[in-house]
Amino acid sequence: MKIHYNVKTINKTFDLDTWIKSNQPEMMESTLLKVRWYYQHYLELIDEFRDFLNSKEAITDEYNQILTPIDIYDAINSYKIRIEKLWLIFGIRLYKTHNVNKDTNTRYIVIRTFWIDDFGKKYRKFSKNLGAEDKVLVRGVIPKGVMDSVEDYMLTVMTDLYYFEYLSDEAYGIDSEGNLFIPED
Repeated sequence: MKIHYNVKTINKTFDLDTWIKSNQPEMMESTLLKVRWYYQHYLELIDEFRDFLNSKEAITDEYNQILTPIDIYDAINSYKIRIEKLWLIFGIRLYKTHNVNKDTNTRYIVIRTFWIDDFGKKYRKFSKNLGAEDKVLVRGVIPKGVMDSVEDYMLTVMTDLYYFEYLSDEAYGIDSEGNLFIPED
């Protein structure tokens, strides 16, 4: 198929480096140290995405089928979502909320963080119940050690899910409580 106008004269709507600079969150060095392998993977993924965007040859899938323009559009969005998931890991943000047991009127502290769905929208995916507020708080504050362990836990479940979504051929699933599990053979 031939396009009957010069697409190179049209203003580019997507520039990878500009997109990264304007969207990449501040990456905390302490977090990057915990997920070093994923940061190296991220740098390789950026290079792979750049090569994909600048390719002049026919683009094929893993089965050597030539991709249609809509397939290429979807592949670009998939790369962006994958990168954004890594950004959520590198710039992890924990959100504190409360749940109340209606029977006992006890307030529980819950820490949550987000993930990205297949359409690129953030949603609450991961949570950790720290326990009853009166037993967790010390002088009105969650102790640093507790928050550090919650962050480590969240990083673990986020990197595990990323791994199984993109890097592993193994089957995995989510149980009724939202926990990741790997079925045994």
